[in-house]
Amino acid sequence: MENVVSECAMKLSELLDSVEDVGILEIIDTISAVSKSSGHDSNDEKLRARKEVMSSMLVKSLQAGDAIFELVSRTIYLAMKGAVLGGSGSKGRELVETTLRRVGATLLSNRVMEAAEVLVVVAMVSLSVHGEWYEELIKNL
Repeated sequence: MENVVSECAMKLSELLDSVEDVGILEIIDTISAVSKSSGHDSNDEKLRARKEVMSSMLVKSLQAGDAIFELVSRTIYLAMKGAVLGGSGSKGRELVETTLRRVGATLLSNRVMEAAEVLVVVAMVSLSVHGEWYEELIKNL
């Protein structure tokens, strides 16, 4: 089962990286294809029913205000914060993995670390460009 989940995560990452505007149907088809290729779904009627359940669940859970959406969004925010503040070393990675483990998303640790590196570069450029303005802003608070 762990291999199927890993393969599914890899295929979904490839899909999300390669297609700019991915729809729920494409996501469901990708998950179903991985499940079917691993031999877990051989019955077409059963597969169709699972696709419908996955589709309705995804539509519901991707809306702001949904408890799952809020939990996952907050967790990713905290993981990014941990990566930025903890650094790119082992401490930052540990913070990211600990945070993502709460929602079962430790497979995304590398992607969060990569995104945090970009965010740190953007922050450094912003500081060098707007540093004096930031100082004045803080003085006036």
